[in-house]
Amino acid sequence: MRKLFVTSFLLICSMTWVMAQSMSNKELNNGESNFTLGAFGGLNIPDLTGGGGNPLSANWSSRTGGAFGVTFNWYTSSHFAWRADLLYSSEGGKRDGMQALDASSINPQVPAGTYFYANYNNESVLNYLELPVMAKYILPLSKTSKFYIDFGPYVGLRLNAKQVTGGSSMVYADEAGTQPVSSQAVSFDASTSVTSQINTFNFGLTGGIGFSQSVGFGAITLDFRGAYGLTNVQRYAQDGSNHIGNLLISLGYSVPL
Repeated sequence: MRKLFVTSFLLICSMTWVMAQSMSNKELNNGESNFTLGAFGGLNIPDLTGGGGNPLSANWSSRTGGAFGVTFNWYTSSHFAWRADLLYSSEGGKRDGMQALDASSINPQVPAGTYFYANYNNESVLNYLELPVMAKYILPLSKTSKFYIDFGPYVGLRLNAKQVTGGSSMVYADEAGTQPVSSQAVSFDASTSVTSQINTFNFGLTGGIGFSQSVGFGAITLDFRGAYGLTNVQRYAQDGSNHIGNLLISLGYSVPL
């Protein structure tokens, strides 16, 4: 909660600075603002890559989640701008079918580092508050429409994380499913918090392309953006070593300040 308060305080300070600069720029540019403020939302398609050779973190595929937030643009010329967003992003991945699980969750007597296998559905849901800051190159297509490319770093604050599993299966000592260790099928229906097992911060790179069309007082934007986390998701080595990657498709509306 304290970290979220600090983040909110920094955002308020940034907004105050932006407004002050906007008023100054209006005076220098005959009343035309160099700043825009907008909101956006869309579909997030995240994935967990890597694994570090640990079967607990291997073979993830994409899931879908939501993303929404606010965006600030500072136009320094007709072809260049700085862009900063603050957004909620639901990320993670899913893994269905035969997969590894920590054997101690079935039999506490087994040695550490032992894996059993079962056929079930597994979804990792990782929710972040993200702050990307990007350089933006703009190609005007007409007086009312623009194409743009942007790229830059981002930092993510982990809000919460959970593992959602479902289905039932026999448990096996081998991935091929030929050596059962359970006498009957085990239910995997559960939603388990794993927030404490995920690193608090995630740093990475993001960038994409978009189209802007003036409508009314502001402009509608259609944005396609990819991101890749450079830091490990897991806090502990025994849980594996994954990185977050995602594609965000969003629609937004911005107005001049």
